[in-house]
Amino acid sequence: MVTQKNLYCNGGDMMQNKKEKLNGKDFINIGIFTAIYMVIVIVIACTVGLIPIGFILLPIILPIIGGIPMMLYFTKVKKAGMLLIFEILFGLVMILTGMGYDLLIWGVVVGIICELLFKATKYSSRKMAVICYGILSTCICGNYIHWISASEDWLSQTAVTYGDTYVNTVHGALTTGWVFPVMVIGGFIAGIIGGLIGKSVMKKHFEKSGLV
Repeated sequence: MVTQKNLYCNGGDMMQNKKEKLNGKDFINIGIFTAIYMVIVIVIACTVGLIPIGFILLPIILPIIGGIPMMLYFTKVKKAGMLLIFEILFGLVMILTGMGYDLLIWGVVVGIICELLFKATKYSSRKMAVICYGILSTCICGNYIHWISASEDWLSQTAVTYGDTYVNTVHGALTTGWVFPVMVIGGFIAGIIGGLIGKSVMKKHFEKSGLV
């Protein structure tokens, strides 16, 4: 027999499940913040990335600058899928700009990891938001994998655009055993730093959104 109490309970569960699912507004926010992050990537890549050392340091520079908008993003959605979808969109856009598939694959992996970590806190932990941003920040390193395994033909074709000195310097650095691992670790640390800066700047937004 269905009682009034059961109806209230079932209705409450349905409302709760609805609130926990991504809606139209959430998808708009995901798209907006993905676009903002892409603009930051393009601006940095087209300035700092024009010199070999700047290109190599991009995974460390980007997370610090991107920390503020990304921490704001963590306060806007707070639902399952927010991080994975962001990483997939970011990876797809990077492919459209001429990058390889490595970044997308890396993004999916770290996106899933961060979804599990952030969901464990019910999307309500500032500390975990910062940690997840640190992990997500390593995603850009996936863009350098094809440099490490590049063929002579690819390097020659790339040198037509960037020049022999640029290509030889970047390729030589990335094929040095310790450089890439340092970039990944540096990207994570830079993400933590950027996240802490963003958390500090966006303190009021964190408090209003309920992130503790």
